[in-house]
Formats: sequence, C-alpha cells, structure tokens
Amino acid sequence: MMKSLSLPALTGLAHGASDAVAGFLVVQVLMLSSLPAVDYILFYNALAFGLQPVVGLILDTYNVPRRAASIGLFLSALSLTLTWFSLTWGILLAGLGSAIFHAGGGSVALTSTPSRAAGPAVFTAFGVIGLAIGSQLGFYYSVTTIIAFVLTLSILAALLWFFSVDQIISSRPDSVSSAINIELLAFALVLAVALRSIVWTGIQSSEAGYSQMALLIALAAGLGKLLGGFAADRFGWLRYAIIAVLSSAFLLAFRVDTLWLLLAGVFFLQSVTPLSLAALGRLMPSSPALAASLVLGVAVLLGGFPLMFAGSNWLASPLGILLILFASGGIYLFALRKI
Repeated sequence: MMKSLSLPALTGLAHGASDAVAGFLVVQVLMLSSLPAVDYILFYNALAFGLQPVVGLILDTYNVPRRAASIGLFLSALSLTLTWFSLTWGILLAGLGSAIFHAGGGSVALTSTPSRAAGPAVFTAFGVIGLAIGSQLGFYYSVTTIIAFVLTLSILAALLWFFSVDQIISSRPDSVSSAINIELLAFALVLAVALRSIVWTGIQSSEAGYSQMALLIALAAGLGKLLGGFAADRFGWLRYAIIAVLSSAFLLAFRVDTLWLLLAGVFFLQSVTPLSLAALGRLMPSSPALAASLVLGVAVLLGGFPLMFAGSNWLASPLGILLILFASGGIYLFALRKI
C-alpha cells in the first residue's frame, strides 16, 4: 500500500507547488496588471481548466502521464521567469503548464491505486494548500521568491521525470458492467463535482479572498481530501459521499460566524473529491488522464460560472448551499449506486 502511494505522494507535493504558482500569479495580476484583472484570470482559467480534456486525450493516446506532469512543472517554472518581462506570456505559459500537469498527475494518481480513492486523495490534498500559500507569497514579489519557486518546481519536475517506473502499478480499475450507461454516469459525476465546486467558490469568495483566513480554509480542504479518500475506501464510496455531502450542507448553511463550523463544513465538502476522481477513473479505465481532467478541470470550470451571474452572496447563503448540495448528494446517490 505504501509503495503504491509513493508516486501519488510525489505528484501531490508537485501539485501543491504547481497550484502555488497559480495563487502567486493571481496576486501579481491584481497588483501589477494594467488591464482588468478579471480578463487575466478568465484567460488563465480557460487554459488551466478548459484545456485539460484535450491534454487528457493526448496523454491517454501516448501513455506518458508522468513525463507530462514533469513537463507541466517545468513550464510553470518558466512562466515565473517570464513575468519579469511580460505578465501576459507568464499567464499563458502558467495556464498551459497547469493543464498538462493536472491531467498527467491525475492520471498517475488513478493508475497507482486502481479502484481506490487513496491515490487521488494524496494527489489532490496538497493543491488547495499550495494555492493559498502561493497567494500569500504573491505579496512578496522579488528575485529571491522567484528563484525559490523555480528551484522547487525544477527539483520536483526532475524527480518525477526520473522516478523509477517499476514502482508504478500498471493494473487497471475493476471493470464495470457493460449494461451501465457509462456516458450518463460520467456526466452525472462531473455535474455532482461541479455543484460542490459552486459552493466552494462561493465560500472562498465570501469568506476568504486573499486574507489569512484563506490558509485556514485551505488546510481544512486539504485535510478533508487526504482523510476523505481513505475513509471512502474504508466505509464505501456511496455511504461516505452521502454522509459527507449532507454534513457539509448543514455545517456550511448554518455556520453563522462560527469558525469551526465553517472549517468542518469545508473539510466534508472537499473530502468527496478523491472518491469522485476514483469513481470516474473506474468508469473510464482506458482513459485515466481524461477522467482526471474532467474532474479537476471541466467540473471546476463549470463550478465557477454561476459566480459570474449569481454572485457569491447568494451562492454562500444558507438556502443556496442547501439547494446546491442536496442536488449534488442526490446525483452522487444515483451515480455511485451503479459503479
């Protein structure tokens, strides 16, 4: 078990470093850009999340997820050096690097622990924490900060590139019944994740922003992903998903100004991500990179759209949270019963 988690653990640390770049650059956009910050952020999101399915299809065709994840990290490192000369080119390269890394790293996590949420748990846990740390470091833009980022990313990229391939488990997830409508269930899982992402986006926007609170929320989310994956494997994906989603709905809807209720709600909300990734990986055993990109890219992108129209106040309101998460729980109930 520990051997099968060694590569997901490495990609998890790299995930944290990759997302830290995103947080760092977003702050740079807000502080330094002469253009509206929202334009840059939308540009980055379109690349980092929207391109993931395309990258996933390519990686599944050529079966090079680990090397792709390494290349994605190198591109992220290069993007930071470009920000000295052009913020636009830095954002462009960072978005491309993020898309390549997440599709490759997610695929590695799925194939390292087939039919288990443990690998996705270790991989996804560090990303949100890295994003929060990167956002804080974004206020200290200097040569020293850039060098530290570039060295960290380069070392992790080299470790991924030269990782001993005999430690990678090549088995695939247990096959699902041929009578199952795989496309429908895959769509349902992506929709369930997207609905949770709507609430997550609303909570972040209304509670955290780029304050110190963001780090506490990120730690709760990261710990939720880490422990939630192992708990889901122990108690069953369906049982855990329903308990966690409903718990997060009530905790977040009625948190008022109580910090521990907010953090507990975030913990349970994000703890369902690893089993969602594992479930989609089981539905699509021949396309792990595409499966990862649908959960880590498409679902997250869809989850951010309502914020543009409804606003964070409604999305983070008690009624909004209950309606959205009850819908997500119902979809999990429908999908996971058949997987």
